[in-house]
Amino acid sequence: MNWVGGSGGRAGPSSLRVFVIEDDGVLRALIVEALREIPGVDVLFYADNEVSATNWLSSHDSAWDLAVVDLHLRQGSGVGALNWCITRREDQRVVVLSSQLSQEVRRKCLALRADAVFDKASEMDDFLAYCRALAGPPPAAMPGMP
Repeated sequence: MNWVGGSGGRAGPSSLRVFVIEDDGVLRALIVEALREIPGVDVLFYADNEVSATNWLSSHDSAWDLAVVDLHLRQGSGVGALNWCITRREDQRVVVLSSQLSQEVRRKCLALRADAVFDKASEMDDFLAYCRALAGPPPAAMPGMP
């Protein structure tokens, strides 16, 4: 579990606070970078295994707005984090972003109250569009600014 946020750990009042559960360091960096390009998104932490993910979620239960969960982790499974998120607040969202998703796995994730399920290889644009929608409209430009 590691700090990746850029705001000193305090999200702005209108930011979407994101927790990423992904064990592949290169892919995680790409996901975090893409999320940071969305106005209003603050990536708080990431975890790379089930124990770290569930520990962070349980000790920061109101600190996040969106959890992004990979199902296939080197240690444990993202399913444990998904199970923990069943008890989340009504306004918190959980998205599964994983690979090789069959229709059966998608149904199981939705049954565990995932709000959306995206395949890393073929639905990354859809995932980012979902995150942009959650973050809301970009802030209005100040007069005289492009």
